[in-house]
This record gives sequence, structure tokens and C-alpha cells, in this order.
Amino acid sequence: MPKLSFSHWTDPLCIWAFVAQDQLDRLLAEHAPRLVVDSRVVPIFGSIAWRFTHGPWSSGGVEARVRATAEIAHAHGHPEVDGSCWRGDCPSSSWAPGAAIKAVAALEHAGHAEPGTTGHYQHALRKLFFVEGQNIARRSKQLEAAEALGIARAGIEERLDDGSALALLAEDLQEKERLKLQGSPTYVFDHGRAMLYGNFPYGVLHATVEELLRGLGPEGSAC
Repeated sequence: MPKLSFSHWTDPLCIWAFVAQDQLDRLLAEHAPRLVVDSRVVPIFGSIAWRFTHGPWSSGGVEARVRATAEIAHAHGHPEVDGSCWRGDCPSSSWAPGAAIKAVAALEHAGHAEPGTTGHYQHALRKLFFVEGQNIARRSKQLEAAEALGIARAGIEERLDDGSALALLAEDLQEKERLKLQGSPTYVFDHGRAMLYGNFPYGVLHATVEELLRGLGPEGSAC
């Protein structure tokens, strides 16, 4: 049976990606045998300090970001998120957890981790940040999350130490610019022929995948 492959682009510190995970989980539950997901990193939050001092969060500061995060989470069925992750020991950049995600992706692509491991790891890191308030830019937290999923830490450390994980993150950034992705989360189908970005109803995602799956057959797609 032919399978539909698509890429799912998210930033590790994106609250919209966190709440939208429910949609992806639902989609996989319905069509898992026919879907192949390539979990990619779209690094948006390169400098958290800049966002608070000169960027889009500068007018409201930390407390405004805390409130906004909690409001988004609560509106999408996640009352366990209170937004306090932006206080105290807050990550300086999403590039650090992004590199750890690419290290896991390299392990998965090399056959040293089960298919789908990268996506599970991404969500585990986001949950560690948004729910538990942990600084996922710290390597210790990245490795703890990996071990909890049964991922060997040695492979991650090797790829972080030799720079290969960071190189893969740079490749994701280049691809993000080539595709002109607007942000996180973004679904990319058929090498960019179809994209879904941001907060949209599940029905849109479901209908898109249904049509593309139908297009894998001999009659072609209606998209």
C-alpha cells in the first residue's frame, strides 16, 4: 500500500506547536499505516532575550508572555500549562533543543531509533518546557528526556559534540527559507506543493491528507 510522506515543521519553544500536537496525534491514530512523518525544526526563537528586549514581546515583557501562553493553552484544552516557563531559568534560544532534536533525527535516519522517535522526542521536550517549566536548552534536560524514551544518550552527545547536529539544524533553516515557511507549526506536502500553517481546524488537516492519500491511487488527486 503506498504511503503519504510529509514534513512537520515546529519550533521547540512554540506553544502553538504544543497545542497542535493533539491534531497530529489524531491524524496518526486514523491513518498511521499510510503516513510517514518527517519531523523538522523551524528555528524561530533564535534569541529569547532579543524577543523580550527589542522583538515582538518587548512591549509586554515576560508577564505578558506568561499570560498569552496560558491563554492559548487553556483555550485548546491544556489547563496544565500556566505560562510560568518563561520566568526564572528560561531557555536563551530554541536552537539548543533544536540541535538535540536533530541529533535524535540522525539516529532515527541511521536506523538506531524506531520510526517516529524524533516526533515523540520533540513533543517530550515541549512538554518538559511548557508543563514542567524546565529549561530544555540545557543538555542535562535534553538527555533526561531522551533516556525517558529509551534513546541512548551517547549517540546524542556525540552528534552535539562534533557539530553534526548543528549542521542538520542549519540545513533545516536553509530548507525553511527555500520553502518560504511562515512559522510553526507548518505541514509541508509534496515538496511544498501544499502547505498548512498555524492554527487551523482539524477538518482542514484531515481533508488535505484524505485527498492526498486518494491521489496515491490510480485515479489521481482532486487537490
